[in-house]
Amino acid sequence: MVDEVVETMRRRFGDGWGRDEEANLRFSVDAEQLLRDVQGAHLIGDAEVGDDGITLTLWVDLPIRDLMTADQIAYDVFARVSEELFYAERRFEAKGVRYRFVTGSPNHGHVGAIVLAGPHAADFAERHRTRLSGGVRFHA
Repeated sequence: MVDEVVETMRRRFGDGWGRDEEANLRFSVDAEQLLRDVQGAHLIGDAEVGDDGITLTLWVDLPIRDLMTADQIAYDVFARVSEELFYAERRFEAKGVRYRFVTGSPNHGHVGAIVLAGPHAADFAERHRTRLSGGVRFHA
């Protein structure tokens, strides 16, 4: 859905929406500063800014017991960096959880992802994927 949201924004606000490299660099620098106070996770390295958007990778410090805990970490970040317009979606990956997002205003936008990483995030993602697939490791 993120791609469809971005396409809609560009149709409505212009083809350059979300593609301003300078604005994306400023956003990533601001995000790095704002993420210093997030509880339960910390930024790994610098934000990555590329053609596919901004990626902020967070090392999760404590075990993630349920989906609400994972979402709480991600939305603590989004509460600090999102702007007027905001959309996010969650995807489970082999090594963690990726929250792709779109944020901005009619004048500018940012597209990217917050990635919850580290052994706690990877373990949670694996447990969740196993539960969804009905694998043998899941016991209700």
